[in-house]
Amino acid sequence: MNTSSMLRQSYPPMIRHINPRKDLFAIADLIELCFADTLDQSGRDYISQLRQVAGGTASFWIGLSGNHIYTPREGLVWEEEGKIVGNLSIFPFQTPQGIEYLIANVAVHPDFRRRGIARLLTERALEYIRQRGGRRAWLNVREDNTPAYLLYCSLDFVERLRRTTWQYRPTPSPSQADSTVVPSLPAASHQVRRRASAEWEMQKRWLLSTYPPDYHWHLDFQLDSFAPGFFSWLRALLSDSQYEHYSIIHHDHLIGIATLQSTLREEQYLWMACDPSWENKAFELFVNHFLRPLASKKKISLDYPAQRAIQPLRDFGFVPQQTLIWMYRSIPSSLSI
Repeated sequence: MNTSSMLRQSYPPMIRHINPRKDLFAIADLIELCFADTLDQSGRDYISQLRQVAGGTASFWIGLSGNHIYTPREGLVWEEEGKIVGNLSIFPFQTPQGIEYLIANVAVHPDFRRRGIARLLTERALEYIRQRGGRRAWLNVREDNTPAYLLYCSLDFVERLRRTTWQYRPTPSPSQADSTVVPSLPAASHQVRRRASAEWEMQKRWLLSTYPPDYHWHLDFQLDSFAPGFFSWLRALLSDSQYEHYSIIHHDHLIGIATLQSTLREEQYLWMACDPSWENKAFELFVNHFLRPLASKKKISLDYPAQRAIQPLRDFGFVPQQTLIWMYRSIPSSLSI
């Protein structure tokens, strides 16, 4: 029998299900303590939101990443002498194949590590997911967190992909900030223009290759919002997002389509859909001839496959925030004992 897939029939009494109304303050404190060195702004915002919910000053259903991940209603904690020293959150989400689950916020207080608490919490979470008919469990781990990665491998999680979050933070000079910046004109062999409706099918194909369906569920990514036509315009009008699509032409050949998503927040999201053989050139042309001259007011975030388009992104001021390894494990109807 494969011991890596063995899950326990019984668990220590220190493991219990979370009480969202009572535990969120302690969970927020624990997450902040454990991930203080790696929290980005979205992580800090999430912890702040947890505390607002716990204090009754915000809606229970506020969330993160375009309202796709919500304040945890399901999860486990490890409690000793009335103190929460371990946490694991569980988020269900709908896919065309059925309900799948994300395991997140796995945190153990530094004073209680090396006791197998994270493993026991994860094993218990897998059993919880199985009992609810979940077909797959997902999680992510930072690329530089080798011990956690090895733990999840030992629990039969399989790596699906690696993604890097990039951010562009413009720092315009006073003269730039007070004037309108006009983008430089591309060379005769290059063109960046508004997307034509006839180019949507190619963009759709490239988008789904770069943001596959079994990954993009947690992003603020709605494929229909990228499509041309009245209904996409209406959907954008009723939401807090606006989409601008730009085709990137090199020697009369369409090599990529870039989409800028603007929200009511002081941030923009860049979605790149490229011909794989022209990926670096597409980034270079779009950022150099269009994005950089206009990006003087808002920071721009990009989620992209790791180890791709690194040089053009770095050359034009994008900074990698973190690289996450996304892993999954299939959940059989009965787990091995």
